[in-house]
Amino acid sequence: MKSHDQRHSIEVARRFTELHPTFSRDEVAAALLHDIGKVHSELGVMGRVVATIVGPKSTKFQEYHNHEVIGLNLCREAGSSTETLRLLDWSKQESRNDLIVNLLRQADQI
Repeated sequence: MKSHDQRHSIEVARRFTELHPTFSRDEVAAALLHDIGKVHSELGVMGRVVATIVGPKSTKFQEYHNHEVIGLNLCREAGSSTETLRLLDWSKQESRNDLIVNLLRQADQI
């Protein structure tokens, strides 16, 4: 991960642990890894801004927009725990009512 992505992930993990002081290792791992899929697109900050504005018009922009799924697959391939993978799979319907997933999302939104 690039340094700005590392800082963002650490900041999300910090905010998450403030929101949820009884956190587990798997929960903090999910906070740290939530954007890992962005490395696949290899876009810099300006490229990400453009991708956000114009949408998934090219392969790299599609990869950026699909970073959550790509990151989930990278974490699965790397052997992340079942709980960390569950928390990273924000696309599932049941995730919308999951307290920890919502706290992770909130920590990422601030």
